[in-house]
Amino acid sequence: MDEKTLEQSLADEFIREWDITPTGNGYLITTDWQWPNHERIEIFVRMVGDREDLLLVTDGGELFSFLYSQGIDLSKDEHGMKVINGVAEHYGAKIADFQMARGTNPGDLPRSIRLLLEAIKDASLLLWYKLDQRSSLH
Repeated sequence: MDEKTLEQSLADEFIREWDITPTGNGYLITTDWQWPNHERIEIFVRMVGDREDLLLVTDGGELFSFLYSQGIDLSKDEHGMKVINGVAEHYGAKIADFQMARGTNPGDLPRSIRLLLEAIKDASLLLWYKLDQRSSLH
């Protein structure tokens, strides 16, 4: 197998189980990457206003919802918010209205989706830090 064949095979494999659903002004991308509770991570892509040259890639607030469902309320956890903001910043994203988001243009959309997905996965690992912190209290 040459490197181009391997490259194409890897590209196909990485998105084989993904579902891309058009929405009114963008897409809902259901990945095969999973939250720590094994649910699939979803990414939302939408145009900003009527501009076709500016897109918003976001988790739709799912990170905050997931962590809250696991007993982590980031609205009351200053250290947790600092960690989440740091993770988002590392991947070129921001936290706004309890959503992790990244602006992009159509040419950089695939990279922005991947980076946001990595950021979400990294940030979800805050759960393990909190669980470890709880177990050390007992």
